[in-house]
Amino acid sequence: MAAKHLLDHVTKVLDTAVDLDKALSGLLENRHDETLAAIKALYLDERAADSTEVTLFEDLSKGELDPKQREALMRLVRRIDDISENTKQAALNLELLAQSKKTVPREFWSMFKELSRYLVHQTKALRLAVEAFGRSDEEVLKRREEVKNLEQEIDDAYFSLRKKLILSSSSPLALLVLTDILSAVEIASDRAKDAADMLYILVMANR
Repeated sequence: MAAKHLLDHVTKVLDTAVDLDKALSGLLENRHDETLAAIKALYLDERAADSTEVTLFEDLSKGELDPKQREALMRLVRRIDDISENTKQAALNLELLAQSKKTVPREFWSMFKELSRYLVHQTKALRLAVEAFGRSDEEVLKRREEVKNLEQEIDDAYFSLRKKLILSSSSPLALLVLTDILSAVEIASDRAKDAADMLYILVMANR
């Protein structure tokens, strides 16, 4: 039951990353209605992920799991949930910018869109690792490497965009909000890597 809810949880978390990507597509293409609809969907998916997290903790508190395994799985769940918490933070700031009508260079939205695309791929790889957990150790290890590689891609894109934001002459308020969005996406990526590392530890401990 816990394994099923863990997969449900990471699926809902993946949905929030997809929603964020759609919101950024709307901003890039100047379709603000689509952006706001995607943000609204993200809030609902993040709430659903939170609800599944509560169910998971209830599942993990029962049964005959080894205490160390139980604690490791609970940490894994928290890390996965942190991904959606940070996509929500990014969405809150996106909504603020969309409503403020502040002008943001299209180049910035294009770079944010690249970041969100990487995050979607990374979260998909994490979901595949969770799906393989307990079924195929090799698949878990393969997907963990994929998550790590994508985290590096996001780090590179993060520093490139951060430099452009610092050197930009755009509105100071817009730049502040954009920096917060950038940080939230980068933290979400780090949490995905942390979760993949925890799956690796669990797999190796059971060998």
